[in-house]
Amino acid sequence: MNEPEQGPGVMQVYGSRISYYTGKLETYLRYRAIPYQLKPTVGNEKTLLAGAGVVQMPVVQLADGRWMTDSTPMIAWLDAAQPAPGIFPADPLLNFAALLIEDYADEWLWRSAMHYRWTYRTDRQYAAETLYNELIRGTLPIPRLLALNRLKARQRGGFVRGDGVNRRSRPHADLTYLNALDRLQAIFEIRPFLLGTTPTIADFGMMGPMLRHFGQDPTPAEIMRNRAPAVYEWVARMWTVKPADGGPGLITAIDPCLASLLTETCETNLAQHRQNAEAFGRGERRFDLAVQGVDYDKVPVSRYRVWCLEQLRLAWAALAPDIQTALQARLTAPAAAILWDTAPIKPSGYDTSRTAPFNKAINVFGKGVPPG
Repeated sequence: MNEPEQGPGVMQVYGSRISYYTGKLETYLRYRAIPYQLKPTVGNEKTLLAGAGVVQMPVVQLADGRWMTDSTPMIAWLDAAQPAPGIFPADPLLNFAALLIEDYADEWLWRSAMHYRWTYRTDRQYAAETLYNELIRGTLPIPRLLALNRLKARQRGGFVRGDGVNRRSRPHADLTYLNALDRLQAIFEIRPFLLGTTPTIADFGMMGPMLRHFGQDPTPAEIMRNRAPAVYEWVARMWTVKPADGGPGLITAIDPCLASLLTETCETNLAQHRQNAEAFGRGERRFDLAVQGVDYDKVPVSRYRVWCLEQLRLAWAALAPDIQTALQARLTAPAAAILWDTAPIKPSGYDTSRTAPFNKAINVFGKGVPPG
């Protein structure tokens, strides 16, 4: 399947061609040759609210009429119905490492990706023009220039300034991307995918930021081509890869280059999860986030990210003791202790019936965009 298919009975994917999580889901659908039709969210808000409970990207309506949200549980549900081997490693140690990487791609690299898109002038003009042409033109009666200015102000005010990226933290938001590139480059110089010769959930997770943001927006794409060409090649490889015959072809142990990526994951995303959960437990709406010695001021508390941490802790608790011990030897960053820390965290109260991706969803940030 080279292009999304049209017609009745085909999965409807509401999203955008420059959307972080839509790109992640589309990569998986292409991999499994699952036909789908890409539709805009703008103009379909009432339908999405009635069916899924939120207006976000992507939201999926299956051919049987059921609604799904959230790329992580959607992909897990879809993959469970596909022929073996699946994209989740059978080795519990590798599977947990893959889940950590996917969550890092979803919840930590997001801030840097939004920063590059909406801070740099060329990038925000490109993104605003693309969103206008794809979602707004012909749908909403708003003059083009006014729509572009509103888009840029909303996105930059909410997802950059409203998410703690300012003059002091901006260098670290830049460095976040460079650190990810360097660690991925080291891996892709020795193997085609993160955990071996076939893609896993870790690769599909990384396609969220790397395909539609870092690999597509002008400034980070130029950096990727020059600084990490093997990553640039991997993005194209992921967009065209199909399931291989035979076994999954994965590594048998965490090697130094993967360990380096996992360390970065713990120092950033798990540090964020701990502090966010603590702030949520105190009933705060914003908190000062300290990561790798840098402060992000007044970032929004995310109930959804508390749930993400709950899922990681549940996955950790399900591991056999010897697997936990082996992982602890690799996850040496202090922030990793949130995985096995016995101190309770305030429950998110989200998806308590454990029906995701068919539950009524919530936004990562309250109403969707952090107030600027």
